[in-house]
Amino acid sequence: MGKAQSTSSSKSDATTNASAVLKGAEGRHRINIQQMQNVLLIWLDSNIDETKKDCQNTITKLRSAVNDINTFTDGDQCLEFIQTIVDNKVCIIVSGLLGEHIVPRVHNMPQIDSIFIFCGNINHHEEWVKDWPKIEGIFTDITPICEALKEAAHQCEQNVILMSFVGSNKNLDQLDPSF
Repeated sequence: MGKAQSTSSSKSDATTNASAVLKGAEGRHRINIQQMQNVLLIWLDSNIDETKKDCQNTITKLRSAVNDINTFTDGDQCLEFIQTIVDNKVCIIVSGLLGEHIVPRVHNMPQIDSIFIFCGNINHHEEWVKDWPKIEGIFTDITPICEALKEAAHQCEQNVILMSFVGSNKNLDQLDPSF
């Protein structure tokens, strides 16, 4: 099969911590909010050639939506990579031809959040994509994919915000369980 390539980049640390202080009737309480960069983009297309300017421009546009991008030209190697992902949600951009073969194999994996079909002929793929609810759409241009990807990545980020309303120095066994 074809050669697989993987490109990964990150604009910022994987974890960003923020905290807020609220005033209430019982005094000051600290809320720790931990937001993790947990979205990974996979672009699978047998025609990816990162030495070409067009491909480089596409990757630059995709980085405006997701920091971590991995490219593959081989479906089997892409599948093997997806199976190693544990703590991240995955958005996949896949060519229509490869999509017909890879989507049935990855659709039910819990780490797969969204799938975007990137092709030159929407009509050819309209029928088979109806069977797969994680497919966000069929696209012929990268710009609308980036917009849809930003929305999907934002939703993934919102789903992993962790909040702690108890001070980190409190023993949870000693707290009053009635609330």
